[in-house]
Amino acid sequence: MLKKSDSLALASLLCFVSSLSSGILLGLSPAAQAGELLRLRAVGNIPLRDQAFQIFAKHGTLKSESGGRVAHYIVQLDRAVTEADRASLRAQGAEPRQYFPDDALLVAATSEALGLARLANPSIRAIVPIAPEWKLSPELLARDQLKSESLEVRETNESLVVSILADESFATAARRIANIPGARVVYEGGRDLVVDAPSSALAAIAALDAVEWVQRQPVFVSMDLRMDALDLAQPKPQDNPPALTGFESGAKIMNLDKAWSRGFDGRGQVATVADTGLDSGNISTIHPDFKATLLKGYNSGIATETWEDSMGHGTHVSGSVAGTGAASGGQLQGGAHGAQLIIQGLWSALLDNLAPGTDFDKLIGTVYRDGARIHSNSWGNARSLGEYDTFAVRVDEYMWNNPEMLVLFAAGNSGVDLNHDGHIDANSIGSPATAKNVLTVGASENQLAVGGIQKQLHELRDGEKNWGAEPVRSDRLSDNPNGIAAFSSRGPTADGRIKPEIVAPGTNIVSTRSHHPKASVLWGAYNADYAYAGGTSMATPLTAGAATVLRQYLVQERKFAAPSAALVKATLIHTATDLFPGQYGTGAGQELPTRRPNMHEGYGRVNMDEATALDSGTLLADEKAGVSGGESKSYTVQVGASGVLRATMTYTDAPGAAAASKSLVNDLDIEVVGADGKAYAKQDRLNNTEMLELSGLPRGAYTVTVKGVSVPQGRSGKQPFALAVTAR
Repeated sequence: MLKKSDSLALASLLCFVSSLSSGILLGLSPAAQAGELLRLRAVGNIPLRDQAFQIFAKHGTLKSESGGRVAHYIVQLDRAVTEADRASLRAQGAEPRQYFPDDALLVAATSEALGLARLANPSIRAIVPIAPEWKLSPELLARDQLKSESLEVRETNESLVVSILADESFATAARRIANIPGARVVYEGGRDLVVDAPSSALAAIAALDAVEWVQRQPVFVSMDLRMDALDLAQPKPQDNPPALTGFESGAKIMNLDKAWSRGFDGRGQVATVADTGLDSGNISTIHPDFKATLLKGYNSGIATETWEDSMGHGTHVSGSVAGTGAASGGQLQGGAHGAQLIIQGLWSALLDNLAPGTDFDKLIGTVYRDGARIHSNSWGNARSLGEYDTFAVRVDEYMWNNPEMLVLFAAGNSGVDLNHDGHIDANSIGSPATAKNVLTVGASENQLAVGGIQKQLHELRDGEKNWGAEPVRSDRLSDNPNGIAAFSSRGPTADGRIKPEIVAPGTNIVSTRSHHPKASVLWGAYNADYAYAGGTSMATPLTAGAATVLRQYLVQERKFAAPSAALVKATLIHTATDLFPGQYGTGAGQELPTRRPNMHEGYGRVNMDEATALDSGTLLADEKAGVSGGESKSYTVQVGASGVLRATMTYTDAPGAAAASKSLVNDLDIEVVGADGKAYAKQDRLNNTEMLELSGLPRGAYTVTVKGVSVPQGRSGKQPFALAVTAR
């Protein structure tokens, strides 16, 4: 608490702070130091150091609500934010909400509380009210809006997602938005509203202090490469389908058969598929492959009245997770055919589309309470590629609050080579696959020469446009398991993070076929019970099945009673197979330009042989307390005759801000130090997964250390993490 002797200084400071309500930035540090930039998606990086700097809120139409009441401000420090800084703000009546890069917090406070906070913490270097246009997705802003004295927007009617800040009155915010001329609230879910509004209403919506972020409502699609998109007629069911070779399901390439032979088939685990539904939507009449595994089904989408699958997509992906293969004599099994399965139907006949809504606490939380710890999603937004948007934030938020739930999303099928250089273009990941904490899955090729689609890429619809240059042009969809499917979306994300993190077979996959009379046969019927399909949609459930099997292994063999999602994710990544240099060899057409990680394969293809047979030289740590900023935790391993060491660290990070141009919040690093004192470090300021691969090491003891670089938003000031280390 401040002493009475501080009152004069406080009064002087409050005069200065009162200018906040007029929209004037306070530069409280005379010299530029750490944390001098505010990194924003809408307007770029703003230097917070010029005391005369006037923010855009000077425009009358954009002036934020303040007037002495509690309002939201950016408080930036001249060093990394700590838990002590958050406590200091709270002690003065200022409530920290979100982290913003660099070294800043979004704070709810009065001007007086900010004055007290500044006196209590000299490290505060800048305070600025949050400007309305910082809250608008760039796609909503006219390109020349900064050239004008007022915010210029496209004069069109928009379907918007309006996110409300945590701890704000949702009902009050919804009522205020509904009172804006032309605005109409059409859906409420979680902390988000779907609003129909003209462009002229955007400024008024963004000016509401409780509003966190405004973006266009995405159109979610299933992540299969659809037959109509390929401009191919749907094949008729074959009287004599090709003989099964063992590669049809994709599981063999992932070495899932090796895990099964060891008794790991997912038993004791519960996985969920959220998709278009499952077969008949009735447990008593369900497809034979689910009679022994299906636990329950939910109508989980907006205006979704049944979990029957009139599309065919949900049934196919569900079979890859937990189909028993009963209709094929056990030959076409899902990855975790011994697990229990929960279905969440998201298809809305009313909206004629997937309609997951915005309430991920409800969508994922419902099945979490049923015991599910793996959640597979083969859908996403194929627009605004690479962006960390509201939906990515919401998934990260759920996983942060429920660290045992591993959520998987398909990377997307937007991989193209539009510049015709023979290499697939970068930055085509769709949301929510852009989320930090989810396991984002790309598609590698299956190995299948007969059945499904066997065309060269240039023969497909728009093939010459999308994949018209060699060596991609002549590639077939499933002729090389060491290649990446050309359509598979590539990273990085808009802020430079590595996505996808892993790949699995996603071309000409044979899995369960919906018996619903309206259901599509996707890439073609194999027979009455199974169909071919392709896309990152197919790679994702195969990976979800593998994750379910791995979780069984971690519980049963490695004795982790409740393994975190970070541990499952870290182990899958740690044991993946690097596909470098890819299917075209070396040279000008080389598919994978670098060893892992890279934007095509992430860390490689799932390898369940290695994942379920970790030797004594592999250390697994599930640190649920974690480390704070400046703190570290070390482990000792022995490097033997092989001279190799691989260390993989991942963590479920606190959710970032959709308004920020950098999503990482808490920053951890890994370092390896040998007996001779030589250090090998990974210093990554963007990703919440890091891998060190070392070879040619001398025998001896090595120390692997996880360091807390900065933890501005931890659990009691700490960031939990998982670590996998293999030394041979």
